[in-house]
Amino acid sequence: MPSPIPSALADAQFPSSLLELLRVLGAAGHRSWLVGGAVRDLLLHRPRAATDFDVATPARPEEVTRLFRRVIPTGIEHGTVTVLMGKETFEVTTFRGEGAYLDGRRPESVTFLSELEQDLARRDFTMNALAYDPLCGELRDPFGGQEDVRRRLIRAVGDPAARFGEDGLRPMRAVRFAAQLGYTVEPATLAAIPDSLKVTGKVSVERIAEELSRLLVAPAARVGLELLQTSGLLKIALPVLTALPADRLAHAFHVVDRIDPDPSRRFAAVLHLLPAAAAEQAVLGLRLPVKLAGEVGALLAQAPCLLERSVELPPDAPAMRRWLARVGPDRLAALLALRRADAEALPAPGSAEALDRLSTLEGDAHRELQGQPPLTISDLALEGRAVMEELGVGPGRQVGEALRYLMDRALDDPGCNTREALAKELRAWWAERRTREEP
Repeated sequence: MPSPIPSALADAQFPSSLLELLRVLGAAGHRSWLVGGAVRDLLLHRPRAATDFDVATPARPEEVTRLFRRVIPTGIEHGTVTVLMGKETFEVTTFRGEGAYLDGRRPESVTFLSELEQDLARRDFTMNALAYDPLCGELRDPFGGQEDVRRRLIRAVGDPAARFGEDGLRPMRAVRFAAQLGYTVEPATLAAIPDSLKVTGKVSVERIAEELSRLLVAPAARVGLELLQTSGLLKIALPVLTALPADRLAHAFHVVDRIDPDPSRRFAAVLHLLPAAAAEQAVLGLRLPVKLAGEVGALLAQAPCLLERSVELPPDAPAMRRWLARVGPDRLAALLALRRADAEALPAPGSAEALDRLSTLEGDAHRELQGQPPLTISDLALEGRAVMEELGVGPGRQVGEALRYLMDRALDDPGCNTREALAKELRAWWAERRTREEP
């Protein structure tokens, strides 16, 4: 039965190529619909990319293929083809029912159907079981998804145990949506998650990591993390954290809540109770990019959890420059943000004390950076080729040793970072080294 059309849908603008696609299908006797997350997001006034609309149709894949000039059989065995309309692409999927899910992710078989409501019945959550025909201005909502959107509720379509037993990724999606939208997971839906963990455990690491990554950068990431913990999903998503006491885990979740939604910063925040190497390995274990894992490890190497120790202040200017050299100027803002979030999440009065020391560290670091001291070997006024010319040697280990010595001297005294001064330092170091090596 058609549902009243909310203004968010009535006033929505759709790509002309999408409307043309629907007209072609309709003219051939296949009334088709926009379905799923696109309809939900339109109701929420969330922007969608021009091609981020899924179309459900009673037409079989071969019928869709005959109607359009350019079609890619992207998932034809499951009823999905990709239709190219000008420069834009749209996924078109035949109404379908699904057989048994043997791998916890995909059905063993699909059955093509003719009724829209039967297709919507197989979807995960009511807010995603919506269909809209923009040509006729008709909304279909057989499971109360529009009302659940209004109530800010994530509720499984039908029996939640059955929905989660079909697709083990759905519990992760439930908590990810809660983190993204700030919604509540309906009690019966949430209660069905623990019994579905075996099925979720069959899902590929890459798909789990994708959901976790989206959860961590969401506006209500802490809510999502708490749901992972209470539902048991944390054992699958980030098992390395499950050995931590509940109070320490709560501290990590609060740190995530206080730092900007950058992937490396959020991963560092949730893992900051671990040693840097263990945190880096945890990210690699999710098969996420090596660069991301390295950044997390680098941040935590310089920002151990404040529950373990206080903020250490370099005692003098050379020590500050050495600290900045270890951190790297490009990483300083992320490091200070992580330390500030950690300090804010501490219980009083430790939080105020840590923030005070952190402000001192931040002020001293920025004052030192204003002088533009050399912090990397590339900042030295004497490069490797010049070192070889000064010493009369070719490429080799001694060139690297020489540059590291000059870097150490420049960190002690940035004023000596001139070609003449470094050349003098180099000759003195080389002469002393040669003397030590003589029998």
